[in-house]
Amino acid sequence: MRAMGRIRSIIKRALNAPSSIRRMPSFVVAVPPFRADMTIEEAWTHHPQAPKVFQRFHLPACNGCAVRFEETVEEAMSAYGIDLHSFLDALNELRS
Repeated sequence: MRAMGRIRSIIKRALNAPSSIRRMPSFVVAVPPFRADMTIEEAWTHHPQAPKVFQRFHLPACNGCAVRFEETVEEAMSAYGIDLHSFLDALNELRS
């Protein structure tokens, strides 16, 4: 019974604390690396800034391409003559 009173006291203090203290902790979620075997769709949506990397490599319309669900990053880079490692490096820079 005494423990319940203590818990209530803690909760009451927490609820009366300034909002800056009550704020939920922010957690850093690690984004897995981009890989050559990802589909274009997976790479495009893997990180919010990924479309900007596609644009830098002159591939701004990949999100509307009919084969984006099937074609891998490696296949697309080969088809467009883009260095795969440079492209993946640019995408993976987003993770830091």
